[in-house]
Amino acid sequence: MTKKRPITAFQGVFEEKLERMKKSLKEELKKAKTERRKDWLKSEIKEAKSLRNVLREMANEKSCPHCGGKL
Repeated sequence: MTKKRPITAFQGVFEEKLERMKKSLKEELKKAKTERRKDWLKSEIKEAKSLRNVLREMANEKSCPHCGGKL
C-alpha cells in the first residue's frame, strides 16, 4: 500500500490551533498544582502532540515536483 499524503491546504489552520492549544496549556500550568484539571491536561497534551506530528508531516510533503528540494 502507498503512504497516505496529508492535505496541506489546512496547514495554516492547524498551526493556529496548535498555538492556541500551547497558550491554553501554559495558562493551565501557571495554576497551582492542586487547582489543575489533570484529565483535561492529559487529553490536551496528547492532542497537541498528534497535531504537531501532522504539521511535521505536512512540512515534509512540501517539495518541488521537479528537483525534490524543499519549498
